[in-house]
Amino acid sequence: MTEPLSLPRAFWLLFLATLVSRIGFFVESFLTIFMTDGAGFSASRASLVMALYGIGGAITALLCGPLIDRLGSRTVITIALALTGTAAGSLALIPPDWLVAPIVLAMGAFGQVIMPASNSLIANLARREHQRRAYGFMYMALNSGLALGPLIGGWLSSFSFTAMFSTGMALLYTGTFLAWLIGGGGDAVDRADAADRAGADERAGADDRAGAVDRNADRAGRALGAAARPGASRARLRPPSGFAVVARDRVFLAFALTNILYMGVYLQVFVTLPLLMLADGLGTTGYGLLMAINGVLVVSMQIPFDRMLARFGIPPLLIVAAALIAVGMGLNMFASSLWGYVLVLVVWTSSELINMPLSASVSAGIAHPSHRGVYLSVHGMGFPAGMAVASLIGGFAFAVLDDPKALWMIVAGLGAIVVALRILTAPAIRARLNA
Repeated sequence: MTEPLSLPRAFWLLFLATLVSRIGFFVESFLTIFMTDGAGFSASRASLVMALYGIGGAITALLCGPLIDRLGSRTVITIALALTGTAAGSLALIPPDWLVAPIVLAMGAFGQVIMPASNSLIANLARREHQRRAYGFMYMALNSGLALGPLIGGWLSSFSFTAMFSTGMALLYTGTFLAWLIGGGGDAVDRADAADRAGADERAGADDRAGAVDRNADRAGRALGAAARPGASRARLRPPSGFAVVARDRVFLAFALTNILYMGVYLQVFVTLPLLMLADGLGTTGYGLLMAINGVLVVSMQIPFDRMLARFGIPPLLIVAAALIAVGMGLNMFASSLWGYVLVLVVWTSSELINMPLSASVSAGIAHPSHRGVYLSVHGMGFPAGMAVASLIGGFAFAVLDDPKALWMIVAGLGAIVVALRILTAPAIRARLNA
């Protein structure tokens, strides 16, 4: 009972901002339905636009890392929420067809900056021993919003898409205000934490270099001679960029790639599942109810799951999560009623409960402290890049396959690949987390 209380006030403001803005993010779940029912797009065209949504988000999620490290997480979160709300408000005006795709692209670009910045702030606000629990609480906030948002969105979309997007805009602006209330201290924590840890690394490096000089004076003399050449000292003192550090981190890159593939499987629930449920005659309210049940399960089960699984190592749990998502997506092929989809939902929601908090915890745990923003921005690419993968697979299914439901077998096969990759990378990830 004391662990939640040990998290600082700034964390709980972030928790509240995430909860409110995530409710507003129901607009994301209904983008595909809006494009097919409201804008008159074909299913394959809507899937292509959602692929652009993912690509735009992947690019900005990657590039936002240096901004997080330079400006601070709180500033980046506040700006991104405000811009995402503005994009949602633009869709409330029901723009011309040619303008829908650029607005959706902008929504993806701005919206996917939020989670890398939030994850970076959590990593700095929570002590290492509390980070797994902190990410669990944050994922609970995300899914509390997911439980409420689709119900609101499904109900509002039955009246008008204008009402739906306007409400989403208002909630996102409210989240912007709550993030702003975190204050400059949230940014100061980012910079102070990175500076302190970088300073500690530099002092440790200086001690090692001094010891090397004492043990081998000749080698030190040669090093000093080399440093005397023009530009050599500046090259030695210039620290590598965050992207250069990440590019050399093969363990992290392998983990990030596997996470993108996992998200490409999981995010079918936002891209193709609503269209297939519509084809089964379940309507937007049926999909909204399904996603609300998912959110309720995650909110009610996240903390019990965390406690139950705390005694197990992270890499084996990530393998189990990949197996569950593969099985859950494959079982969707046999669902046609709401209750059938709900039964399948229990399987893939179990995967979600395990994977989402732990994957963020792994990225934060193996990140270089001075470049945590870049590491978590690359991790944050998982959602938008996975959205692009999911959308391209979905577009292929609707354009080529005689029975679009055969898509679920393709997705299950991709899930099996994720299982294999996580088995192969588990020893290296375990070693980094224990270092």
